[in-house]
Amino acid sequence: MTRLYSRRTAGLLFGSFLLGPRAGFAATPDRLTREMIARSQVSQGDLTRLTGVAAKARRGEPVTIGVIGGSITVGAFASKPENSYAGRLLAWWQEKFPQCEFRLVNAGAGGTGSMYGALRAEKDLLFAKPDLVVIEFAVNDNWTDGDAYEGLVRQVLAQPNSPAVLLLFMMWERGGNDQDMQSKIGAYYGLPMVSFRDALWPEISAGRSRWPDYIVDTVHPNDAGHRLAARLLTTMCGAGLSAAVANTTKAGSLPPPLHTDSFQFVSWQGAADLSPIENGGWDLESGEKGIPVWDGAGASGPVSFEWLGSGLVAVFAQAPGNLRRVRFRIDGGAFRTLDESTQPQRETNLLVQGLNPGRHIVEMRCLDRGVEKDDKARRVQLVGLGSTGVTQG
Repeated sequence: MTRLYSRRTAGLLFGSFLLGPRAGFAATPDRLTREMIARSQVSQGDLTRLTGVAAKARRGEPVTIGVIGGSITVGAFASKPENSYAGRLLAWWQEKFPQCEFRLVNAGAGGTGSMYGALRAEKDLLFAKPDLVVIEFAVNDNWTDGDAYEGLVRQVLAQPNSPAVLLLFMMWERGGNDQDMQSKIGAYYGLPMVSFRDALWPEISAGRSRWPDYIVDTVHPNDAGHRLAARLLTTMCGAGLSAAVANTTKAGSLPPPLHTDSFQFVSWQGAADLSPIENGGWDLESGEKGIPVWDGAGASGPVSFEWLGSGLVAVFAQAPGNLRRVRFRIDGGAFRTLDESTQPQRETNLLVQGLNPGRHIVEMRCLDRGVEKDDKARRVQLVGLGSTGVTQG
């Protein structure tokens, strides 16, 4: 769920936790060195848009900060929202420009990657017309997500108000993440990029820091980890404040896509908005999280939906225990199963791409028929369908 904080509300929540450029890093385990900061700044890129945010704040105009990512962006394992990296980022800007009205839009969604993020960006983030957006999906993405990640970046950059975009690369255990894929896209678009992994992992590998000092489990930072991520982000923001560049960025002036722009032009239909053109026993129900789903438990036949675009993404309430339990076909073609060799087993699945733009029909069938409602491991619940390549131009 998107969370919004006005300056008045944020002042009550965050007022006693404002971070200055040197605050909050004196106590163990916050041993932040110049070398760590230097390693974290993957690239300053083109600071023009970030300088434009600073100029707007200096004029005293309202500024909206947006963040989109997974559970880390939500603030998981921070002791309270204001101690998350997003809360601390907001507090830093508030301290720098106390005369300015700031708002935070938190579009984090736990357990999701940039493919789902690209589908929900308009509804959860871009509606607020953010001036600065932090994108954090380096621990939730994988090798299949380059197209979606680029599409999300392009969606933000193409907004009429020319928002600044900062890429944040967190890490999972043993220093892993998808920074390699994402940083290539960031470099292509000249984006400022910050790496929590590059700052911290060499310290842990050398024994100068301990994993539990910053990370609760295998991926989620504690308060110290969120504080470190925020400090790295604000260092980059500080570079934008001091950069002497003219704010001449033109809205929507993007280069040709590095991979594809199909995920720049998307449409999302949740289960409640989907009307089957054929239904062999699927039920529209309220899922475990209160979200409407099309439930295939006990269905004797397929369910079919019409959609518009050149590609299609299906989002399930949970990843089926075996991907081959779901069969589908497009426009009456041969039935196929979800292929774990081309995409990992997860809730968000790319069914097809590269079709001629237009109207198409997807038909889904559960291989396990007559599944009981309480058999969670074998149930198939469709949360919604995301169309890609909806419009081009």
